Amino acid sequence: MLESRKVLKVVSSLVIGLSLVGICTCGVQATSFNASKLGTAEVAPTRPSIKKGDKLFVVVKDTKNQKVAVYNKNAKKTGKKVAMGSTYTAKAVKKVNKKKIIRISKKQWLNSKDVVKN
Repeated sequence: MLESRKVLKVVSSLVIGLSLVGICTCGVQATSFNASKLGTAEVAPTRPSIKKGDKLFVVVKDTKNQKVAVYNKNAKKTGKKVAMGSTYTAKAVKKVNKKKIIRISKKQWLNSKDVVKN
């Protein structure tokens, strides 16, 4: 019984000692690593304005709900939705109640935040 406890203490101390040695060498390796020089920052493109006749691509920010609400001509939400990845041609663009909306069909409009130029 006593012998097994002694063996257990010796083995556990060896494991702890080896793990500490492994951690120290990793720290030394990480500090001696030379990082490559970074290039100049590129300017991200701004969202181009959408005009009549442009091709549109529907983008969704919420990954669980893969649909976008459809608006009417007064910028009120209707019960209809459009799936992510759909492509349309802009029929008209207008601003209503501080919202820029884009017409995709006769009575369907999309918020400009939900589409990008294709």
